[in-house]
Amino acid sequence: MLCTKCHKKKIISEFSYKNNDLKILYLHCDYCRDKINSQNNKKNIENDNYNFIKSNNIVQCKCGKSYISFRDYHINRHNNTLFHLKNISSSIINE
Repeated sequence: MLCTKCHKKKIISEFSYKNNDLKILYLHCDYCRDKINSQNNKKNIENDNYNFIKSNNIVQCKCGKSYISFRDYHINRHNNTLFHLKNISSSIINE
């Protein structure tokens, strides 16, 4: 049987029953299930890491806006906004 987590072909004895009466097996092998269960509060840890990265990636633009940028797409999206274009063009004229 193929484990849907590690994608390895394993013998059926490496899988435990989800429902013993109906003989329904888990799709993850016992090793992968133990590994998943050993990671306590995985969702909270991932959320904390995301919020930490988010707080460190704040960009202050010359137009006066501050925004969060994870990749170049966010910078390009901001540079094409009407607010940015108006404020940058007005600052060039004032100089």
